[in-house]
Amino acid sequence: MTTKDLARMLAETADLMEVLGESGFRVNAYRKAARALERYQGELEELRAAGFASLAGIGKGLAAALEEIVVSGGFDYLEELRGQVPPGVSELFAVQGLGPRRIRALWQAGVDSLEELVRAAEEGRIAAMPGFGRKSQQAILEAARFALANVRRVHLSTGLESAALLLSDLAGAGIAATLAGSLRRRLETIGNVDLVTTAGPAEVAAALGEHAREVRGGVVHGALEGLPLRVFCVAAGRFGSELVRATGSETFVASLGPLPPAADEEAVFAALAAPAPPPCWREPEHVGLEPPQRLLAEEDLRGLIHLHTSYSDGSATLRTMAEAAVAAGYEYMVVSDHSQTAAYAGGLTPADLERQWAEIAALNAELAPFVILKGIESDILADGSLDYPEEVLSGFDVVLGSLHSHFNLPRDAQTERLLRALENPHLTILAHPTGRLLLRRQGVAADWDRVLERAAELGKVVEINANPWRLDLDWRQALRYRDRLLFSIGPDAHSPEGYADVRYGVWMARKAGLGPERVVNAWPLERWLGG
Repeated sequence: MTTKDLARMLAETADLMEVLGESGFRVNAYRKAARALERYQGELEELRAAGFASLAGIGKGLAAALEEIVVSGGFDYLEELRGQVPPGVSELFAVQGLGPRRIRALWQAGVDSLEELVRAAEEGRIAAMPGFGRKSQQAILEAARFALANVRRVHLSTGLESAALLLSDLAGAGIAATLAGSLRRRLETIGNVDLVTTAGPAEVAAALGEHAREVRGGVVHGALEGLPLRVFCVAAGRFGSELVRATGSETFVASLGPLPPAADEEAVFAALAAPAPPPCWREPEHVGLEPPQRLLAEEDLRGLIHLHTSYSDGSATLRTMAEAAVAAGYEYMVVSDHSQTAAYAGGLTPADLERQWAEIAALNAELAPFVILKGIESDILADGSLDYPEEVLSGFDVVLGSLHSHFNLPRDAQTERLLRALENPHLTILAHPTGRLLLRRQGVAADWDRVLERAAELGKVVEINANPWRLDLDWRQALRYRDRLLFSIGPDAHSPEGYADVRYGVWMARKAGLGPERVVNAWPLERWLGG
């Protein structure tokens, strides 16, 4: 457990309290404590030793509750609140634009599920409710439809973590199983968990325990974290054939024709006289394309690009982030805290930048040959201009431009906004270009062909944001421009632990068919320095 875990638990508690009509004072106390824990830069054990109440924003009552959570591993009060809010009402939190107050109002009006929310909006009932109106009704309808289509899915990172625990449990029972399906293909969100094994169905069902529900036709069906679970039990001589089939996609498998029985995948593809693509290269979009000879690997990355420190909304100091990058074997990193317009995220004023640049110079002298490049994640303003005047922008080594506001501009206006940002000579990287949050918020509407074509013409870099909640630019778009654009893999790390997210970005780059020659993180430092 970390301070971030505690912060999330307190924030959820505050949300549910508000939905249930709890008093503002208690709700605010939980929110204030959650923010304090989110900003805390030290280790959990250090905070426990000093006492939770030593952190500004946490009172004695909540301090005692936090200590109990750490000791017990759970929060009884949160579980009690969860039990009072129907599951369908909790799902309304997945709708962009709905906070606890609005959810409470909708629940009191009889809206107790995503399906009912869509129905109410389609029938015009939401517009008639106090505090909503026709414009918000239409926005809620679109967001609710999006949430409904994704509510039974989870992020790739969540699916992999759950599957890893399940595979470990099976291994503990002496059963070897292999991941299949969309998880093995590293799809950005997944709706089920598929495994293949040569163990018998009865043995597998016994090992799965409560996760198993029934056995049909040699397949153990069950559930894992609310997702459908299937374990395909096959004879050893057909393991390879079943692994190819269960990995999918259906379109890819159909393109192969009948699968010959074989003990491993290599034998399957050899018998078909077909190339054996990696699992990530088996989506419908890949059918008919030549598998790349050389795909990006994590060890190709020489530098970290896109990370935040405690100068803005990161939880660790610049020194801590740099030392962690050195320990991880990177040669350089591009620090990219938020720009001044992002006041909500502690955006840096010019005076803040002077302090940060002075610290960068000192750390570069101390940590050489490792180098910290002076970067910024500049907000792309509504008119397409970048934050900061010309004289400030010219002082950065790398400028990332991102959308953090005005997501609902009309398609043509959003396109022009992005094109103007690309025309700025100081812009280096277009970061998380669409602004999407997987399963939560759709990306902005724009003419992406115009935007990406112009980026290619101007030699701009386009980010594949590796945060598993973003994975933006979408790999399908990157696949179409794999021979024309340069890309960066950005962990968007707010702590050293966030560096591990580069693996998700690498997987998306592999799905896009990118080799190291197309990814600027693989550049040597000299190329960034103009050498």
